[in-house]
Amino acid sequence: MNKDSNQGPRQKTRLQLFEKQSQSSDRSRGKIIILGLALLGLFCVGLGLFFYQQQPVKPTQSVVTAQPITLHTKAKYAVVIDATTGQILGQKDADQLVGIASQTKMLTAYGVLRAIEREQIKWNDKVPIDRHTDWSDKDRDMYAHLDIHAGQAIAVRDLYGAMFTSSANDAALALAEYVKPKDKSQQAALQQWADELHLTGSKWYNAAGQVNRDAFDFEVKNAQPDAENKATVTQLAILAWQDLKMDPSLREYYHKLGLVYHPTPDVNKIAQTEYSKFKQQILPNLRNADNLEFEGLKTGSTPDSGGAFTGLLKDRAGHELITVVSGAGRYTDQIERYQYTVDVVNEVLEQTMPCTFTAGQAVSGAGTVANSAVKSGKTAVAVQATKTYWLPKGAGQSNLGVYPSKKIDQAPVKDGQRIANFAPALKTKYIPNSQKSDQGLAMISTQNETTAAWWQRCFNWLLVHS
Repeated sequence: MNKDSNQGPRQKTRLQLFEKQSQSSDRSRGKIIILGLALLGLFCVGLGLFFYQQQPVKPTQSVVTAQPITLHTKAKYAVVIDATTGQILGQKDADQLVGIASQTKMLTAYGVLRAIEREQIKWNDKVPIDRHTDWSDKDRDMYAHLDIHAGQAIAVRDLYGAMFTSSANDAALALAEYVKPKDKSQQAALQQWADELHLTGSKWYNAAGQVNRDAFDFEVKNAQPDAENKATVTQLAILAWQDLKMDPSLREYYHKLGLVYHPTPDVNKIAQTEYSKFKQQILPNLRNADNLEFEGLKTGSTPDSGGAFTGLLKDRAGHELITVVSGAGRYTDQIERYQYTVDVVNEVLEQTMPCTFTAGQAVSGAGTVANSAVKSGKTAVAVQATKTYWLPKGAGQSNLGVYPSKKIDQAPVKDGQRIANFAPALKTKYIPNSQKSDQGLAMISTQNETTAAWWQRCFNWLLVHS
C-alpha cells in the first residue's frame, strides 16, 4: 500500500482540531468583547457620575441679597447679629477699635471653656487665691471683687459665674492664671486666645479689663500705664457668640438675683448681681414697647469709650440676637447703654423679616437627597433644628430657597440620622468665625434605608435623575 494512502485520516483529525481551536478562539473573543463592552458601560456610568457631581448645585429658589443695614443709633459703635448663625444684621462703625473694659471677661471665659473642652480642667476644680488675686482690700465701688482672701480656693464654676453676674475682677484674674499655660504670661495667654478666634488687631493686657495701671500686680511693665484692652464691637459680638456656642447655660446666669460662692467648704457668701440692679433700677425706665427680653450678657465702659454693653436679647417670637453698643452715653451712665441696645434691635426688626425653617420641616423642592449607597437611590430628609435667616423687608419672598446637598454615598441610613447640610440661597454677611455648619441647615433622614448592591450603586443615579 502506498504510504500516502494513510494521510487522509490524519488530515481530517488536524482539520477537526483546527476547527475546534477556531471555535474556542471565537468564543474567547466573544467573551472578551462582551467583557469589554461591560467595562466600557461601567466606565461611561462612572464618567457620567463624575460629570454629574461636577455640575453646580442650583438653588430651589432665586438667591436673596440681605446685607447688614446701617444702624442710626446714637451710640458711636454698634452691631447686631443672629445668635445662632452669626448673620450680621446691622452695624455702625463696627470695625473701629475701642476700649472694652470688663467685656474682656468674655475672652477670659473663652479660655476657661477651651480648657474644659480639652479636659485640662474641671468645673469643680478649686482655684487657689494668692496675694496677687486677693483684692479684698480694694474699694469695691471702684474695683468689683468678691470677699475672698489669699490661701482660700474657689471652684472654677463659682469664679466663672462671678465674672458674668458680678463682673468680679479677682475672679477673672484668678481663672486666667489657673488656665493659662505655665510658660506664658497672662497677657500672652489672652493674645493667644484672641488669635485663635481671629480677633485681628485687638489688644490685651489683663484678664479683668482694667486699665493697665489699675491691674496692680498684673500691670504690664513695658506698656503705658493708661494702656487698655481694645477690640471692635464686631469682635465683642464674636466673643459673645463663641461663649454662648460653647456654653448655652450662660443664658441662665444673667437672671440670677444673687451669687452664692464658697470661700471655704463651710462658708457661704452672697454677692449682689448686675441683673438685680438692672431689674430694680433700669428695666422699669426703659422704653421697650415690644417687650424685648434681656438674657445677658456683659457690661463694660471706660472714660474714653463711654458706656458699653454686650447683650443677648430675645424678641416676642423667640429669635435671639447678640448686640454690642459702645460709646453709649457717659462712662457712668447706666440707662442709655440699655436703651440704645433696645433701639438697635428695634431698628433691625423694622427693616428686616425673619425666614424660619422649623425642626421636622421638609424643605420645598429639596425633600430628598440622592444617595447612591441605598436601595431606593435617595433619602428623604427634614430640618434637624429650627434656624432663622433674616431678609430685607420688601424682598418679595417670605420663603427662602436652599442649595440642596450634592449626591451622597452613605448606607445604611437610620431614621433621624444627620445626613446632609443645605446652604440657604442667601447672599449675606456672617461673622468671620461662623462656619458653614453654623450657617447651613442640618438635615436628618426621615426613614430607614438599607444598603444597595454594588450594581445598584452604579445605576442609582439613572433611576433617581431620569
